[in-house]
Amino acid sequence: MDTLIAAIVAAAVVFFFVRRYVKQLASSQRGVAIAPTLGSSAPAPVRGQTATASGHSCPRCDKPIASGVAFCSHCGAALAMWSVHRSEVKTGPADASGKATPVINATLCIGCGSCVDVCPEKGTLELVNGKAILAHADRCTGHAKCAEVCPTQAIVYSRGGVLQRMRVPLVKDDFETNVPGLFIIGELGGMGLIKTAVNEGKLAIDQIKKRIDAAPQTAKSGASAKGHRAANGHAGPPAAAAVLTVSDAAAPADVLIVGAGPAGLSASLSAQAIGLQYVTLEQGEVAATIRQYPRHKFLMAEPIDIPLYGPLYVADGTKESLLSVWETIIQNTGVRIETNRRVERIVRQAQNFRVESGDSVFHAKYVVLAMGRRGAPRRLGIPGEELGKVAYRLIEAESYNDADILVVGGGDSAIEAALALSRSGRNRVTLAYRGEEFSRLRDRNREQFEAAEREGRVTVMRKTNLLGVRADGVLLGGGDGKLKELPNQYVFILIGGTSPEEFLQKTGVEIVEKELTAQAW
Repeated sequence: MDTLIAAIVAAAVVFFFVRRYVKQLASSQRGVAIAPTLGSSAPAPVRGQTATASGHSCPRCDKPIASGVAFCSHCGAALAMWSVHRSEVKTGPADASGKATPVINATLCIGCGSCVDVCPEKGTLELVNGKAILAHADRCTGHAKCAEVCPTQAIVYSRGGVLQRMRVPLVKDDFETNVPGLFIIGELGGMGLIKTAVNEGKLAIDQIKKRIDAAPQTAKSGASAKGHRAANGHAGPPAAAAVLTVSDAAAPADVLIVGAGPAGLSASLSAQAIGLQYVTLEQGEVAATIRQYPRHKFLMAEPIDIPLYGPLYVADGTKESLLSVWETIIQNTGVRIETNRRVERIVRQAQNFRVESGDSVFHAKYVVLAMGRRGAPRRLGIPGEELGKVAYRLIEAESYNDADILVVGGGDSAIEAALALSRSGRNRVTLAYRGEEFSRLRDRNREQFEAAEREGRVTVMRKTNLLGVRADGVLLGGGDGKLKELPNQYVFILIGGTSPEEFLQKTGVEIVEKELTAQAW
């Protein structure tokens, strides 16, 4: 009986969110302006505002779009996917002038109304079509209470219309870089949302398929209609003809995909669905980017359509819930991924690309980079770092019990790992940080971390460096020059990773600085 009740409640919750999503899409297609996605070029709409023709076209279908809408009224594409691509390239210093005002990420907003309730200037924020909007910008005093209480971090403050300045590869609307035939999708292109990455993977493969179909061919690809799936429901294992493995790596594939995160997996499934010969290489495990988050990190997602699998809705949950879905998708679709294969070099040769990974060489007509922005984990280069007890990511926090654990780092990943490991109260967790102030943390992480330190669940050692790792302990050095040894079973070094920027530049991809703004299309 309990199981039946739980199933009914779950179905009701899913129905509520799907219904709200459909209403949001319908509203945008009627030209109603809703709150923009973070970094999108549409400003937060004002109550009573009517969408007007902007003179711009949809990057996907090239048809006219209205001002302020989040979706194309013709093809339904989420315009946020191109917010970084269409942002202006900047070369001078950032302009920090102007009044700070809230900008609401429509993709992350769940319509809970917390921001509306906490705002002391009543009427500044309102809920429209299940999303928060900035109804009266002139009333905002910039106290930022709305951003503090938002459970999904959907609100950021913009000064002078600038949301964020970032270094990104120069990518066109069709996801192609300045290197002909080389595409970039997902987090590497500047957008890290899961549903955006999935959609970009599908769109990039669509572009490649169009080019392959338009190009003269003397022989058809070995992949046939057998690689196609039924449009509805989940499909069984695919025909293997669409996949090239290491043994035939010299044969030119239609497309080689680097990375098996949300964008890479979507691209791989899309290529398989339409019968393209593809190779997918992943430097770690499948969805390594997701696996590196600590347990209890919540992810938000709206309904998305996974190629060969069908509709997927991931409600609020942990990283593990998404990984479970990923594993199910891979098992049900039979998509093939070469794991633990780090791509070291990509060279354009005549009509194809030469891709080097260890001792193997692959050739492909097109290359899709879906690697993420984290790159390889940064190491300290200290004695004992090669020991098996040292890790650069946290996968299963609850599996550590009654252990002395050291976390090294001062960013969100390190803080989240320390919190996850200390949550049970059964571990003795120490965090070593070479700095003094944790200035880069998200507000929610800062609050939880300060509480954990006050309650004694995490011991914080500021101005401290890890100098060495031993089988049963660690050696730490403080700013006063004194050395300290601690008993230890596990070490997590979470100090970021080497940027893939150098790799991109060697490949010939141009890197630029862009400002994500809240200006209209």
